[in-house]
Amino acid sequence: MPSDNHGQPQFLPLDPQQPRAYPQQPAYGQSAYPQQPAHQQYRPPSPASANGWQQPHWSYSWAPPPPPPRRNTGSKVVLALIAVSAIVFFALVIASAITGSISRTRADVTVDHTPARATNPDAAPVDASNAQAVLRDNTLYAQGGLANGDCPAQDLGEASKEEQTRFYEALMGCLNDEWRPSVESAGYTYEEPGLVVFDSAVITPCGSASPGDGRTLAFYCPSDKVMYADVPQMRKYFGANDVAYAIVIGHEFGHHIQRETGVLSAFDDVVYDDFDNRLDLNRRVELQASCLGGIFLGAIAESYSMDQSKLGQLGRVAGSFGDEPGGDDTVRDHGSGVSNREWILTGYRVNDLGRCNTFSAPADAVD
Repeated sequence: MPSDNHGQPQFLPLDPQQPRAYPQQPAYGQSAYPQQPAHQQYRPPSPASANGWQQPHWSYSWAPPPPPPRRNTGSKVVLALIAVSAIVFFALVIASAITGSISRTRADVTVDHTPARATNPDAAPVDASNAQAVLRDNTLYAQGGLANGDCPAQDLGEASKEEQTRFYEALMGCLNDEWRPSVESAGYTYEEPGLVVFDSAVITPCGSASPGDGRTLAFYCPSDKVMYADVPQMRKYFGANDVAYAIVIGHEFGHHIQRETGVLSAFDDVVYDDFDNRLDLNRRVELQASCLGGIFLGAIAESYSMDQSKLGQLGRVAGSFGDEPGGDDTVRDHGSGVSNREWILTGYRVNDLGRCNTFSAPADAVD
């Protein structure tokens, strides 16, 4: 495994008031790595809305420990990030998301999802030692858009483990086919991520997870490049809504693309140099994954049969993700529901990877 790992959260509920500590740095060449956070955890909403639809919010909270020690030459100290948050249902968010999504996405049925042309195909990757350049000027941004692939929606049926697995595996095939050419054209090596669909307890390099226990629905672990999806949680909170499943896995896959193109490693480096700005940087990472998930769904929109009904679902789901409205500003690390919705729908409408460069976006676009 590479040594550029993130700190690891436990994927079970933690007390947000408990102090957090950094893991000890392993000796160079040690096989034990510091634990690493799963980028993006989806956590279930609380009460159901009047129409039976429950509103998820992405939430991934940084604990506020003191700045980490400087790195030693030859080995990398990593931040210990502890994921502590809840996904809460807010009627105001749901109402505004539904109202906005229907009116604003109605015309999207006829949107042209033709991929933008690459401006720098077969590029050499940015020097990995220049972390800011990897984030802001990544060659992935110059690869145009994703091909309009053939990826019809699979029937989730009753969303059993077998049905969810079949759905994910079909979508994973499409995701790999869509993303591989762009990653390789950007000068990076592409490795397909793994997938674990679980209905019993699992232990991962990023922590443990139990089905239906806690609030995690799905997560990506950069250490083993595997996406994990909780069967009973997904079924409980999303039923058989294939658009919600596609957005969840598309976002997680976006983190894998960030892993493959050096973004997550560069993010670690920049946070070390600018620790006080870590929340803004984390929002940019998460919102970029949202945008990448939106680009994928837009690229396959025709074959996926994104009709008006599904566009309404997309608007509701996209607008529900983000930091808790009115929550503590010291843990705002995912961006508002408005920002998440805008980045997802921007990706969906504009099939151009350069438009997902959240690291060059103004602060008010990643609030």
